[in-house]
Amino acid sequence: MIPDGVTPADDKIAAEIFGVSVGYWQDRKHWTKIRGLKLLNRKGSRRRLYSKEQLLAARLEEERAKAVNEVPRYDLPPVPAGEHPDDLLDLEESLYALPEDRRVTVPTWKGYRFGTKTRLPEPDFNLGGEKGEDGEIVGGEDFWRRRTILDWDANRKGPGNPLGRPVGIKEAHSRPLNPQAEERRERARQMLKEHPTTLTAKMLAEDLGVHPVHAERILRTARLEKVSELLAAKPDLTVEDVQRETGLSVTSHARKLLDEARQAGAESQ
Repeated sequence: MIPDGVTPADDKIAAEIFGVSVGYWQDRKHWTKIRGLKLLNRKGSRRRLYSKEQLLAARLEEERAKAVNEVPRYDLPPVPAGEHPDDLLDLEESLYALPEDRRVTVPTWKGYRFGTKTRLPEPDFNLGGEKGEDGEIVGGEDFWRRRTILDWDANRKGPGNPLGRPVGIKEAHSRPLNPQAEERRERARQMLKEHPTTLTAKMLAEDLGVHPVHAERILRTARLEKVSELLAAKPDLTVEDVQRETGLSVTSHARKLLDEARQAGAESQ
């Protein structure tokens, strides 16, 4: 968990702070030598997480101690304790943020990440990812704010929610979007019409005033809607058509959008 108020860092960022390679940082296990440094990742997670504030303080102390030939006396800023609505949780931590009677199995929860029926909200933050040629974030690890997951669960229909539909009964109407979220989506649609092949997540982020990772998600949704419209008008739409109409240079990304649009169209029939 990344507590609210903490700037997250992984091994790559830690290595940059200490002026070494990632391999050197990992081989020497330097984090174990810093007294008071708190690892933020849950047990079993493959990605080590740190407080960037603690790492910076540790680096300064090591430089000071080296200059006067002393052993470092680490006095690191504390990491907030307890739970906060804006804590950032990884996928598995998000599941355990729910009340016990609302939890599903871990495999089912992971299926919700990219599900077509029950789907988790878009992540609030990505750590370690890199932008692909089309501007979308590739790799890294996604995180959700505690409030994002709890709000999503509180409004989720289905078993356990007295306001939800009975099992086996399809929704007659889609759930209304958050007004601000809908405004952002509408703006993304508008910008995609104005710049159909040149719009990037960076442009959208600057226009909306949101984090670039969030803009990536919004832009992808707008592109998917566009591909669905193209597919409705041209059932034999090809991947090349999608690339030409959206400006996506990565064939696999265009193919995935086309496949999702086809699947959504088949499920709506």
